[in-house]
Amino acid sequence: MLSKKIIIPVFIFLFLFTGLFLARNDAAMAASNPSEGSRSTEAVQLQETLNTQGYWCGAVDGILNSESYQSVVSFQIKANLVADGIVGLRIRQALGLSTVTSSTPAITPESTAVAEPASLPTSASVTKPVSKPAPTVSRGSSSDYQGKRVITMVATGYDGCYECNKPYYGQPSYIGLPLRRGIVAVDPKVIPMGTRLYVEGYGEAIAADQGNAIKGNRIDLFFDSHQQGLSWGIKTVKVTIL
Repeated sequence: MLSKKIIIPVFIFLFLFTGLFLARNDAAMAASNPSEGSRSTEAVQLQETLNTQGYWCGAVDGILNSESYQSVVSFQIKANLVADGIVGLRIRQALGLSTVTSSTPAITPESTAVAEPASLPTSASVTKPVSKPAPTVSRGSSSDYQGKRVITMVATGYDGCYECNKPYYGQPSYIGLPLRRGIVAVDPKVIPMGTRLYVEGYGEAIAADQGNAIKGNRIDLFFDSHQQGLSWGIKTVKVTIL
């Protein structure tokens, strides 16, 4: 009888102690790993910095969305970083952000496509910075890239018309960059998305798009008009990985 009186209080104490420990552990994990769509001071700092540097990612509300993802990828490509949308140590250093605080959660196209704000900000509440012109693609020459990996590929041309882009007409490139000269479509198994290239006879480019017919050593070059794409035709070219 005495042993029962001792065991029951001990059991109750252990039960309460375990519940308190698990609750505090869950709270700590939630604080250190903000979920996609949550508000955080780090997300606000990231959005302010991207907007200031000309990579517009929408209203500074601390909520990471598809615009934030596209802005991060654009900055990574411009800074010669891996274009994966993850705000890690290297991109924080490149943006001049503090590297002491917990890392900002990775932004992916899949996660940003799920949750959208209930209402969009009006033009009166958001002031967009003056848009910058698209970067000029350097024409260069193959001699400027000696010592780099070179792939022989069959190159075709396309533009932003319906015929070239159906059923994705009107949409940006695969990684979210606007279609313009310098954007090329490749097989990601051959050349990863976000890779900077030099295409013989075309100039510098970014592997930012994909196509159903672009498999293996095929590359599709974006041109400003349909006629320019037709004039290019089909050529075998050397593609240098930068």
